[in-house]
Amino acid sequence: MKNSIILVSAAALITCGVTVAQADAFEPRSVLVRFADLDTADTQGAATLFSRLNTAAKSVCRDLEPGAELARVRVYVSCIHTALSNAIVTINRPAVTAYAAAHGVPAGDPSIRVAGNK
Repeated sequence: MKNSIILVSAAALITCGVTVAQADAFEPRSVLVRFADLDTADTQGAATLFSRLNTAAKSVCRDLEPGAELARVRVYVSCIHTALSNAIVTINRPAVTAYAAAHGVPAGDPSIRVAGNK
C-alpha cells in the first residue's frame, strides 16, 4: 500500500488565463506528502491527510497566486482544486475521498494526473 504521494503543479493550467509572459515565469513544483503515520480509514486521519494535501497543493500552485490580480484568482483556485482532486483519486482511500467530498473537493478524473504515487 502506498504511503506517500507527490503533488505536482499543472503547467497546463497556465493557459487557462495567464499571459505568455507570466507563463514563462512559471516553474512547476512538487511536494512529497507522507501519510504512513496516519490511519486514513478514520475521520481524524482523513482530515489530517486532507490538510496536508491542501497545504501541499497551495505550495505547488504558489507561482499562480493572484496577489492583487483578481483575474488570476480562478487559475490559482483551479490549480489547487485539480491538485487536490487528483491526489484524492490517486490515494484511493474511502474515508479520505468522503472527507474531501464533504469539504467541496470531489475526486477528480483519474485519467488526468496532477499527482502520482511514489
